Amino acid sequence: MRDYELTLVIDPEASGEDRKKQLDKIKKVVEELKGKVEKTDDWGRKELAYPIRKKNLGYYFFMAIKTPEGSLPALEKKLKLEEGLLRYLLVRKE
Repeated sequence: MRDYELTLVIDPEASGEDRKKQLDKIKKVVEELKGKVEKTDDWGRKELAYPIRKKNLGYYFFMAIKTPEGSLPALEKKLKLEEGLLRYLLVRKE
């Protein structure tokens, strides 16, 4: 198992409950891939550097996760299919 950092930008028009559901769904995906979410931070609503899907704002979330290396393609595939997710960044922690 390796340590990874996952940063998410969620649609600013999503309600608080919708954001929570989306985070829970992503946590569930990580756990299905035999990984675990160690920490989740809410960085709040921030202005984007450039518009994404005609949105100028986004909710930022940070997750510290542990997952087997072979599960990354499956995780990225699931993240790409999330509708309310504007962007994500998955980085291996040194």
